[in-house]
Amino acid sequence: MNQYPIRTISEMTGVPTTTLRAWERRYGLLKPSRTPKGHRLYSAQDIELVREIVKLLKSNHTISEAIRITRNPELGGLVSTTSEDHWQSYQQRILKSIENFNDLNLDRTYNEALSIYPVDMVNEHVIIPVLQALGSSWADKPAGIAEEHFFSAFLRNKLGARLHHDAHRAKGRKVFISCLPGENHELGILLFSLALLGHGYQVLYLGGNLPLQQIPLVAERTEIDAVLLSGTRTDLWTPSFKNEMADIISTLTLPILLGGEFSSRYEKELSAMGIQVLGSDHVDALEKMQSMVPAFKR
Repeated sequence: MNQYPIRTISEMTGVPTTTLRAWERRYGLLKPSRTPKGHRLYSAQDIELVREIVKLLKSNHTISEAIRITRNPELGGLVSTTSEDHWQSYQQRILKSIENFNDLNLDRTYNEALSIYPVDMVNEHVIIPVLQALGSSWADKPAGIAEEHFFSAFLRNKLGARLHHDAHRAKGRKVFISCLPGENHELGILLFSLALLGHGYQVLYLGGNLPLQQIPLVAERTEIDAVLLSGTRTDLWTPSFKNEMADIISTLTLPILLGGEFSSRYEKELSAMGIQVLGSDHVDALEKMQSMVPAFKR
């Protein structure tokens, strides 16, 4: 019988190793065997169980409900009445911590969510809604600008640290990631980069406002399998941008993908150039990414 280490299970299911350990410790969901050195080994049945849990979570069940359903299949028709409130609870706790500039509570709440749920689900149901709430209310609050800066700084530090910490563990295809020139809003692509890591991709992250001419130079010095660019500003679509992007496409023989609001606005034009458009919805973009450039060769 084949057995798999925890990193392999994480790559196959998109569930971080810390979350898998939390499910084992808190809920007794998984009972892996151990190597003589104490490393966890999982079976094919464990993989299917984790995938079923993820499927139920994506159907708006809480982790507790999902576990109950897997243990009692007759509950399969159970309709969740608490999941939405559950996510809203995390959002409100984070927003309250931001309002009070309480980085300790903010850190505890964020870490708690990540210890129970896959990172892309936390991004979708907690972090992105919080960013949207801050973006829509900052002008109406006396300290709105300071609150938005506080959370942005916290999130940039947390995501950067996780990206650095987990980067060397991934074994899948390596994706070059940066924002378009003139684009400094990098929180969205940072969140997406972390989700890609959770699905096994290697990430070479270069941050915001990168001149397009630098991309081939980087590609010459490291083995990358795809280029992912992101932008929110629709005014970036200029003759200069189109010419520079055409040069990049003619130079590289790699898939070039583009995400963010910019890609949604100019989807037709970008597709005509041979660029694969991911759009601005994180969940949809992740599914497209996995379809266009799978983390592992099939």
